[in-house]
Amino acid sequence: MTEATRKDGWAVTLGPYTYIPAPAHSSATVNGTLTKGGCPVTLQVTEPVLRDFLDAMSVLENDLARRWTSATEWSAFALAE
Repeated sequence: MTEATRKDGWAVTLGPYTYIPAPAHSSATVNGTLTKGGCPVTLQVTEPVLRDFLDAMSVLENDLARRWTSATEWSAFALAE
């Protein structure tokens, strides 16, 4: 889903959109940027919602990766018996 996590301050790709968060220690008036096809999309009111969404998706992605690894490891041991 993502090129890198938002917490690292790197770009996050969601389909045709790329979100680049504001620097971690910037003022509350500094927003991240969203682009689609190289054209900027204004983020004023939606940035906090987008940040929450990306954080939630990151948690879900990590949980799915953990479960997937556990399931594939379990299947390998079950077949070996």
